[in-house]
Amino acid sequence: MYYTNISSIILNWYDQNKRNLPWRLSQDPYKIWLSEVMLQQTRVETVIPYYENWLNHHPTLGSVVDAELDSLLKIWEGLGYYSRCRNFYSAVKKVQKEYGGVIPDDFVAFRSLPGVGEYIAGAVMSIAFEKPFVALDGNLSRVMFRILGIKRKSNRNKGRVKKHLTELVGITRPGDINQALMDLGSSLCRSKVAECAQCPLNISCKAFQSGNSLGYPEKTSVKQIPVKKIAAALFENENKILISKRPEQGLLGGLWELPNAEIGYGKSPEESLSANLHKQFGFEVKVGNNMGKINHAFTHFKMNVSLYRCSLGNTSISEPKAKWVSKAELQHYAFSKANHKLFGLMTKKNV
Repeated sequence: MYYTNISSIILNWYDQNKRNLPWRLSQDPYKIWLSEVMLQQTRVETVIPYYENWLNHHPTLGSVVDAELDSLLKIWEGLGYYSRCRNFYSAVKKVQKEYGGVIPDDFVAFRSLPGVGEYIAGAVMSIAFEKPFVALDGNLSRVMFRILGIKRKSNRNKGRVKKHLTELVGITRPGDINQALMDLGSSLCRSKVAECAQCPLNISCKAFQSGNSLGYPEKTSVKQIPVKKIAAALFENENKILISKRPEQGLLGGLWELPNAEIGYGKSPEESLSANLHKQFGFEVKVGNNMGKINHAFTHFKMNVSLYRCSLGNTSISEPKAKWVSKAELQHYAFSKANHKLFGLMTKKNV
């Protein structure tokens, strides 16, 4: 009876207050899956134009299968966490090969696809297929911790939250229950602001009853983010510049960049750049003047990148992961935001 009342209250609120989001206009599992991949660790307002642009190029799963990864990374350019794009591409190919292009509606089968974790599997199963699985993201988790009055984020308590949520989504409209609690977490029950008077669940919320909603759950300590120092090289040959492609696996995998090197302890930028590019590509490098520095932050570290004008002993390139391209052609390659900042330094120096 308790969960039936909660379910009714939250669904009534959702029907009147749900956010108008483009992926909620369709029950197509491909479109819902795509949105959940893009939304990982990324704000909704950031995702919307990328989502719409992707679907303009690839409206169906089959069109992704026929695409080249480089073209997909170009569409993804600027959204970050590029492994999401690579994994989605691999997963779509697996769906085409093993399931005839039909996204499986079985949790275990879908969960086994590259890049599909428990959250995405639960979201797609509940939203696209109306199956009673939880989609426990940060917003939804916070709402449930407060409703249940749980402070510590121990594994046991996380299990309690999941158990209660599983009972809730098992009643009716599991996808809408998950999305309703997410919307509550992003609108009324935020991390630093809790608008409890407007919340439809305040009567049932133990955190609200305690008079200290923001105390639930307890804040975890933030680790200090390390800073890496990088030296990047600008090689110019007539109207062309040299770019190199990162390995497919790892950070920014498959993206193009200006050749660079992390500055080793006790070494100068010039020493690190010359040694690394010789080791990686066989280049004989002469490092010239410093063109400026950019700062960029990732989730787990920050980096300071200094750009140096450099020259090669031999401009003939046989390395397949490096190529000369005209400045006009740069728009056809996918680069990280950090590299676009470096391009900004190039523009300033050329003005």
